Amino acid sequence: MSSRRSMVQKRKFKVIRGEGRGVSHTRTALYYLAVGLVAVLVLLVSYHWTGNFFLVRRLQIATPRLDYLEHSIEAAGVVTRQEQVLSAPVSGIIVAMAPPGERVPAGKELATILLLSREEATALLNEDETFMPGLWEKVEKFFHELRAGGSGREDAAEPLIFSGEVPPWYDETVTLTSEAAGLLSYYIDGWEPLWEEAYLPKETILARPPAPAPVEGQFVERGEPLLKIVNNWSWKYHVVLPLDRGRTAAAHEAVTIYFDGAPDNPVAAVLEKLAIDAAAGEVRLTYRIDQEIPGFEQMRWSGSRILLRKQYGMIIPAAALTEKGEERGVLVNRGGLIVFVPVTVIAQRDGKALVEGLAPDSLVIGRPGLVEEGQRLN
Repeated sequence: MSSRRSMVQKRKFKVIRGEGRGVSHTRTALYYLAVGLVAVLVLLVSYHWTGNFFLVRRLQIATPRLDYLEHSIEAAGVVTRQEQVLSAPVSGIIVAMAPPGERVPAGKELATILLLSREEATALLNEDETFMPGLWEKVEKFFHELRAGGSGREDAAEPLIFSGEVPPWYDETVTLTSEAAGLLSYYIDGWEPLWEEAYLPKETILARPPAPAPVEGQFVERGEPLLKIVNNWSWKYHVVLPLDRGRTAAAHEAVTIYFDGAPDNPVAAVLEKLAIDAAAGEVRLTYRIDQEIPGFEQMRWSGSRILLRKQYGMIIPAAALTEKGEERGVLVNRGGLIVFVPVTVIAQRDGKALVEGLAPDSLVIGRPGLVEEGQRLN
C-alpha cells in the first residue's frame, strides 16, 4: 500500500499549454457566426415585410363600400312666413309681456300696457332725475319718423324706458291678446307682409334691420308695432339660381334643405313655384316647408345646401380611377398581383366615385400611379 503511494507521488505530469484555449475560441467564433446569420435572416424578412407594409400604406388600398353620393346645390334666398303683426292699442308703458318663442293659443294675453298719454309721459320724464338728458328729443324724433312713415330705427337704440315708479293714480291698463294661434315673436323687421314670390336680393333684405325688441317699462305709442304671431307650421324659401343649376333643381319636386344657420336640422321641402327667365339667365324657385326649426322665426335671409337626391351603389376613392387604352377602370391587388379591372363610372363627386363592375371584396389601389399592371407586391 505504501509502495503505491510512493509511486503516485513520484509520477510527473506534463501540461500541454494552448490546446484547450484553441478549442474555446473555435466554439465562440461559430456561435457568433450563427447569431450573425440569424440576424441577417431576420433583417431580410423584416425588410421584406415592412417594405410590403409601407408599400400597401403608400398605395392606399381600399375596399368598395355600399354607400351613396349626394347631389346637391348651394343656394341663398329669402324666408317668408305668415306673420300677423300686432300693434300697441294705446299709448302707455308696457307693464307685462309674455315670453317669446312659445306657441300661444288664440285669446292669449300677450302684453299689458298702462294707459298713459304723451303729455303725461312728458311730465313724468321731467320729474325723473334718472332720465338721460336729451333722450326725450330723440324719442320725439323717433315718433315723428314713425308717423311720417320712416323706420326711426337709428334713434330706437335708446328707447324710452321708465326706471322709477309710476304714480298710483295711473292705474288704467289695456291688455293685448292674440287673435290667432301661433308662435309669439318680438322680432319685427318690416318684411312681415312678404309671403308669395319674394325674390329679393340680399342687399335689399339686409338694408332693413329688425327693430329693437320692446321691454317691460318701455313707453310705446299707439299703433306702434309691438309683436307678431307666426304660423310655425308652414313657411317658404325663395331662391334665384343660374339657368344650369336652376334647371337641375327644378327637376326635383321634393328636396331636403340644410340652412346655414341650422346645418344639423335638415328640413323636407316641396317645390311649390317655378319660373324660368331665359333672357335674364336665371330660375326662380319657391319651396314650401312644413317643419319648424329652432330660430326660424328670426331667419329672413339665409344661405343653404339643397339636397336633390341620393344615388346608391359601390363607392371607391375617385383617385383610384385609371385608364388602359380607351377603357376606364381600377388596379386591384389579387393575391399580391396587380390586375386591371374595367368599371363603369355612374357618378363622381366630392372625391368619391360610384362604379359598377367591381366585386365588393376587391382590394382597390388608391394610388395607381405607384404600380403597374402585372407587378407583384410580394
